[in-house]
Amino acid sequence: MEVAECPEVAPLPFPNLSLTVSYPEALSYAQGRLKMLGSGGLKPFCETHQLTYTNVINLKNGKLKREEPRLVQRLLGTLAVPTELLHYPPGSKTPCFLLSDAEALAAFQSQLKFLTAAE
Repeated sequence: MEVAECPEVAPLPFPNLSLTVSYPEALSYAQGRLKMLGSGGLKPFCETHQLTYTNVINLKNGKLKREEPRLVQRLLGTLAVPTELLHYPPGSKTPCFLLSDAEALAAFQSQLKFLTAAE
């Protein structure tokens, strides 16, 4: 009887905490980008990305009943901003969002500044 070899799994590195953004920043970014879709653009966007239209509308308009970090993360991914949820500091109820590298963080911050200046 042969024993199957287990594939080697890479160790999980310690996250670079300088690449994180807070939930409020990520939410503000998502809201700003959704508002850029304009009238009639949100429904097809939700259908294409298999997102619940009502939840996305509530997020866009700031009417969520509670924080929705997984929805924000999913939206960021569909907006070409892939993130990883991170509970930092340990024990915090609201996670932060870890971006892939310094370039992604710089682009996020620049775009967020643009989006929030328009408000």
